[in-house]
Amino acid sequence: MPGVNVTTAVRTGPVGTGDIVAGQVFMAGEAERGSITAPTLLRSFSDYTTYYGNYQTGNLYAHVKTYFDEGGTRCYVQRVLGSGSATGAITLNDSSASATMVVTAKNPGAWAANLDVEVAAADVSGFKIKIYLDDVLLTTTRDLTSVADAIDVLNVSPDVGHLIVVSDDSTSSANPATLAATALSGGSDGSAVSDANRVTGLSLFGENLKSGAVCIPGANGSTIWNGLRDHAEAYNRVALCGFASGDAASTAKTNASAYYTDAKASYMAFYWPHIKVDAPAASELATGTSSTGSATVTISPESYAAAARTRAVQVATGPWRAGAGLISAARTVTDLAQEVSPTAGDLLDDARVNALRKIGNSIRVYGARSISNDEANWRYITQRDTINYLVYGVQDRMEQYVFSTIDSRGNLFGRIRASIKGFLDPIRVAGGLYEAYDDDNRLIDPGYSVVVDSTINPASQLAGGLVKAQVGVRVSGVADLIQVTISKSNLTTPVI
Repeated sequence: MPGVNVTTAVRTGPVGTGDIVAGQVFMAGEAERGSITAPTLLRSFSDYTTYYGNYQTGNLYAHVKTYFDEGGTRCYVQRVLGSGSATGAITLNDSSASATMVVTAKNPGAWAANLDVEVAAADVSGFKIKIYLDDVLLTTTRDLTSVADAIDVLNVSPDVGHLIVVSDDSTSSANPATLAATALSGGSDGSAVSDANRVTGLSLFGENLKSGAVCIPGANGSTIWNGLRDHAEAYNRVALCGFASGDAASTAKTNASAYYTDAKASYMAFYWPHIKVDAPAASELATGTSSTGSATVTISPESYAAAARTRAVQVATGPWRAGAGLISAARTVTDLAQEVSPTAGDLLDDARVNALRKIGNSIRVYGARSISNDEANWRYITQRDTINYLVYGVQDRMEQYVFSTIDSRGNLFGRIRASIKGFLDPIRVAGGLYEAYDDDNRLIDPGYSVVVDSTINPASQLAGGLVKAQVGVRVSGVADLIQVTISKSNLTTPVI
């Protein structure tokens, strides 16, 4: 079909503008409320509480908060529910007890019981509607003249439009009678959320949302890891994976080793151990959720790793800098759930698991490995991350040439070639591509090559509307080990 198709391959030898979107993260999991049919882009933690609600044990609240506290900037959240969920609603009646309008929760779940609707007398004529959430008044309308007027006002309200949908019951054409604040009923979360439900939620992070990191924080095991792996490979993203709380380092190594030879392993990065963050205050707890009873809560490390990745992308202007080391120094993570000694950290690194460690008094991500055993090409997760970034970037650049005229003088070839080079060269300058020099310090190649000519575009092929371009890149590596030798000389020996 018409369009742009970009594929990737591995090659060896010489070949020849950062966008914050590249630093984003996609999280699927449970939330108190929120859409279950489409993800929402959050640019701050307050966006999360607006759309997804308060803290409940096991939901995404603490993970999203940690991501933003630690320097994250863009987070897509997809709420998941189990089967059998239901949406709460309330029917408002007129003075004759006939139904006149319905207020329905925007999305399903038991949270609807925390929404209250009040019909109040108007100041002059008609009626007013007040909406409460968790006993807090969110909005009071002006005097409303009719049900249609109420629908027009409330469904687009910036205060409650994301929480409710108002509709005409049509049984009665009269205005609703006054009503004391009354909760919506009938909302249900359905059955317990399964790992399959969580993986299904990933499918809503479509290709149009571009590259980034994807995770299902707090969930682990083969169903979760396989789902993340498959999604990351299909959508050119990197999968951030954690382990079960309390898993020993040896268990983490064993579980991770199952993916060493996986064909999609270069898309996966594993992190260990869990981290501790401040527990939510009582005011942050969802109604019916008991206090955590402690000053901290323990969560899996994906959100912290995602934030460290975002910080690195911001500094480097792209995903070729590892979100590890000094740049990842924790700002709000209070402790590690398990201590990681240098020896244990080295063993984890050998096992391709990225350890979180204390360096002095600083908690840091201390690994940038993918789980792949193809260390010549995919030792570091940044290498796959960069290739993902290039795929989306080249695809965006090429869209402008779809349906262009193929001329016999090669003008289209030249424009395509120049456009791709214009995208790659700033990445080279920023350090994302590794240039090659000879012994005389002369540039052999800039770390990339772009071929768009008649050698790969014969006339017989062009007659079918297909134009091919070949792009080769040498992605920069990561200095994860610095070895220094200090030699002592005595007083009569020159220091060399």
